[in-house]
Amino acid sequence: MTTRRSSATAAVWIAAVAVITLALILHVLVGPQLADDPRVGAGRLDSRAVADRPAPVLPTLVAPTTPLDTAALVARLEAVPRDGAGGIVALVVDASTGAEVYRSGAGVRTPASSLKVLTGLVALDVLGPSHRFATRTVWDGGTLTLVGGGDPLLATDASDQAPGRATLHDLARVTASALATHGIDKVALRYDASLFGGPAWNPAWPDIFATSVAPITALTVDHARPRLAEGSFVRDPDPARFAAGRFAEQLTDAGIAVTRIEEGAAPALGSPDAERGEEAVPGAIEVGRVESLPVSGIVERTLADSDNDAAETLAWQVALARGVAATPTGAARVLQEELIRLGLWGDGMAVADGNGIATANQVTADALVGAVRRSLDEPALRAVALGLPVAGVTGTLHDRFEAPEAASGRGIVRAKTGTIRGVNTLAGYAVTDDGHPLAFALMTSGGGQAAARAWLDGASAALVGG
Repeated sequence: MTTRRSSATAAVWIAAVAVITLALILHVLVGPQLADDPRVGAGRLDSRAVADRPAPVLPTLVAPTTPLDTAALVARLEAVPRDGAGGIVALVVDASTGAEVYRSGAGVRTPASSLKVLTGLVALDVLGPSHRFATRTVWDGGTLTLVGGGDPLLATDASDQAPGRATLHDLARVTASALATHGIDKVALRYDASLFGGPAWNPAWPDIFATSVAPITALTVDHARPRLAEGSFVRDPDPARFAAGRFAEQLTDAGIAVTRIEEGAAPALGSPDAERGEEAVPGAIEVGRVESLPVSGIVERTLADSDNDAAETLAWQVALARGVAATPTGAARVLQEELIRLGLWGDGMAVADGNGIATANQVTADALVGAVRRSLDEPALRAVALGLPVAGVTGTLHDRFEAPEAASGRGIVRAKTGTIRGVNTLAGYAVTDDGHPLAFALMTSGGGQAAARAWLDGASAALVGG
């Protein structure tokens, strides 16, 4: 009896040790491999705290009085180990003059999320940095219609720590106040997301990215994440209806009961009749409106957070601005046309979306570097530079650059990450120890993520100095 009990106890301890060992292996080896991978959403599996984070540096494009020591810079870059990083394409230019400083490899590569640099620049150039998207409510005397305007950052309320975003909470209170003046305390709710076309899910996106991006619609709230407060990345398959449901809850809290929810087109608004002076032609009236952050603010947040939903929505908004239907194909076609117009297109390039999820995307390092340079040089495009994550400080770079050989880049390097399986990129800028601003694009493919990231961090830090 004692022998059996001892054997059982030993088995339990062996199993426990095995579980603990496996958990440690997963944390140390697998966690870093998946972090920042779009297949696991925007969650970070290896988000260690970083003490004493330095302040970021934003350069001014004034040529330093001393010449850049190109030979020393190239030597530092070549000294960074490349073992296991895969195929490399790299370009570094003097951001103030455009002179090429370093180039390695050639041709196009899959950019992953670094494509957002191009999308953000195009959105700022076409839409303008101060443009905003409105979410509205329209009343026709019988039904209240919630009309989506394609605001990718619309939130239910301000509790998601997103200052400045438009919220359904505010829209509900404005709407309820307007309805109350007419003695209305009960409505049927219609929702209209027809500003965008379809399909809402880009055919170039594999289904495994379903927690990294929601179906793209003109009416979405909280990134279509029903359990946002819990940190869940699960998306509702029908973002527009989900948003309408959240709005109904906010209306109810504001004193307006909602009898039913249905999809449908918003009625036409009444308009002045020239023949009758100021008398209005019968029609619906707008009873509520909230406006998004300006495009500059959306671009900054998109790049800092690597927001797939917002990047794709911006591309669809650009298509609309150019008179093209807001669809995956329409957005991709217009994005290409705008990049060509801006001189940011090269042989072999292709774009299939605005956020970089599609592996069919192919860009050159020259295009990425050109976009970064323009964002530093042109005030209307500056939001791209301002939105780039800061090494060791913010966004998708907040827990990078921790190795001793990359420490010089912390707080100095600002760059957009790009990560899908087998692809790792950094595109941004750095300021050398003697004040030279450098724009760069570092692209790897086919290597291991840990080795690729070590090279990316080390190489971009080497631009600063040693």
